[in-house]
Amino acid sequence: MATYSGNQWLVYVGQHAANQGIFTQNADNALHRMNLESVNDIDFSAGITQEFIPRTGQKVFRGSDVFTTQNGGSYTWAFDYLVDSEEILQLLLRSAMEVDGTTGLISMDGAHAHSAQYVGGTAAPDFSLQVSLVNPDASETRLLHSAVVTELTLSMDMGTNGGRLRASGTMYSGFRPTVGEAAVADASTVANTAFAYGMHDCHAVELAQTQITSKSFSVTITNSCARVGYAIVNSIDGEPEDYVRDRVDVTGSINVKMDDTSVAQLPFWLAGTSKAILVGDEGTTTGSGAANIFFEIPQAKYTGHNVDLGSEGGVFIELPFQGTATGTEKLISVKLT
Repeated sequence: MATYSGNQWLVYVGQHAANQGIFTQNADNALHRMNLESVNDIDFSAGITQEFIPRTGQKVFRGSDVFTTQNGGSYTWAFDYLVDSEEILQLLLRSAMEVDGTTGLISMDGAHAHSAQYVGGTAAPDFSLQVSLVNPDASETRLLHSAVVTELTLSMDMGTNGGRLRASGTMYSGFRPTVGEAAVADASTVANTAFAYGMHDCHAVELAQTQITSKSFSVTITNSCARVGYAIVNSIDGEPEDYVRDRVDVTGSINVKMDDTSVAQLPFWLAGTSKAILVGDEGTTTGSGAANIFFEIPQAKYTGHNVDLGSEGGVFIELPFQGTATGTEKLISVKLT
């Protein structure tokens, strides 16, 4: 009898190659190995409906009193990833922002519309993903397919992991995962392009185009998803006809040193004044000159003003924020290459 360690699990991520809702596993050469510090299993709990209906005749449940089905379910997978692959980072970012295959500057604006590309059985969009969780027991390898990133937090902190970028969040699928897929041949997967950038590479950190000093930054893109309808896909009843993605929310926090350039942030919060936040390896507000790492939230509203007076490294202000945009105004722009 084998005993396994959690470190034996492997995770592979790729753009979902088959039609939306079709559970064909990607070829090995269409997958990237995702190097994680720890692996979470797929959360099956929202995909299972169990009804316990006691009936007369005895005082305990009969087996026939319990009804179990996966029809109409949904599934999630949580990840926490110290980024080391440009390709995986791009897959996560494009899925969260609903942007087709591009590796340059990615933006969302106030007029962002729901994609019409999620219909079951039709060609999957570039931002539909699949995840293979390879179990040491190959008969238990899981495949989450036709999935989208519904929450993505990108964070950097000078005091953690050398300031490197971390990506954490959740993937969602309304289609039933499969168990018992073939193991992935690691040697045949796509080589990853190294990505090791972070806060130390962000020479431009600006509030309203004024250079300031910061020790940490995080931004969360929330782009919710829900299944719609019931259809037969892959000869399985109760699969979704489509997805709907509702409100896009951009929130975050920046921790800045209190000095003569940043001290006057409190009145902006109290007055509800919008401020542009820029963090990157260059300071052009369009991001056109950024080489590897760039974030801009042009119309951020502060949602707090928390002063840390206890640090021996100087006084810092934590400024949580909410991204806003009207019409064609940019909500967020990101470049990570």
